[in-house]
Amino acid sequence: MDPAGIDMACVFGNDNEYVAEAAKKFPDRYIPFVYFDPRYEEVAVETVEKYATELGWKGVKVGHQHAVARFMYPLMEKAEEHGLLVVIHSDHSIRNHPYIIGDIANSFPKVKTVILHMGGGTCFDSELLSTKMAEKNPNIYLETCYSNPYAIKQAVETIGADRVMFGSDDSNGGYGSRFEKPGQYQDLMLDAVRVIGLPKDQEEAILGGTIANLMGIDA
Repeated sequence: MDPAGIDMACVFGNDNEYVAEAAKKFPDRYIPFVYFDPRYEEVAVETVEKYATELGWKGVKVGHQHAVARFMYPLMEKAEEHGLLVVIHSDHSIRNHPYIIGDIANSFPKVKTVILHMGGGTCFDSELLSTKMAEKNPNIYLETCYSNPYAIKQAVETIGADRVMFGSDDSNGGYGSRFEKPGQYQDLMLDAVRVIGLPKDQEEAILGGTIANLMGIDA
């Protein structure tokens, strides 16, 4: 984070206890989200309840496991109850297609929902459809990592920079480990926003202002 100039980051992983330890160690750098796997039904919903009430976590991350699963609805009900931000992995598959996420968000208009990757970054029409879903549902926000700069620009022009946010999807043992120096992977994701040539206020919103507002943090 330091070499890339990132002050704070939303963090999550499939081991919530590990994330809790990291957030306790770096409370001024990490904003923890509870990981939700819809395949584990009631236990997963109870886990969200635990971290929201006992630790005051403000967000939920839904990973690659079938956003169409029936326990997505109990999750969204819990998110509405506690005012949680729900961020959902997206791609061009039927399991996590932006259209599926849009349908879920439409059923829970009070739950602020983020389509991560704007469709996955591997299928351009999925990225454009993410913007269409956000245009139809004002509770939907878009996150930029892997996304085509043109799709990001179109999203800003369509729904506004205050509903678009930067993300890197980086981790110590993940994609960032393939690069020679720390921060290079984040820089790659940052460049997708920087090359668009947006006005400074819009770029600043994407690079921190949008998520800061959602998390109640002074940017």
